[in-house]
Amino acid sequence: MANKNPSFNKRVPVSKPYLVTRNQALRLSPSNFTQFMKQSTVYGVIVDMPMAPTVMTTLACYINGAANLYFSNGNDYSGAAQRYPGVVQATRIFVTNAARFISEENRVHTLELPNSRSHFAYILTTNGIHRLEINPLQGQQTPAERAFLAMYQRVMGELHTAQLKDKAAGASLTETLVATK
Repeated sequence: MANKNPSFNKRVPVSKPYLVTRNQALRLSPSNFTQFMKQSTVYGVIVDMPMAPTVMTTLACYINGAANLYFSNGNDYSGAAQRYPGVVQATRIFVTNAARFISEENRVHTLELPNSRSHFAYILTTNGIHRLEINPLQGQQTPAERAFLAMYQRVMGELHTAQLKDKAAGASLTETLVATK
């Protein structure tokens, strides 16, 4: 199906701090997570999501339960897993189940950002990086894509709840979700 919004066919402008942080997230060593990797070689999932023609968000999830958001303007929302068990639980379920989506066909050597509505999910394993392309439009995914999308949407929901709790508690947050800008 053709993309009905041609503005999503252009590269989203991103800041240098965003690119540096995203690259660090993608290149984190699996040796940081060996104590958490019991049955799987998957230690992280990085999801790049175009949110609007000028906004890119990256969700970085790791097997230890850490989940961070990085925004194309250079802001981030990090550390919620240290305060909220729901974030840890959703993230660990997501990363653990990501192993089911790995195939030799989706192994990659380049880590580009999406230039359409599609989300790119990079599954980090001790044997290399695999990429899934997920169509976020409801009803246009395969059952496997729908399951994968639901798992990282749950992580996003937990992070959003964490941010609202932080804000209600009066936490001084320099990082904000795109919706609050």
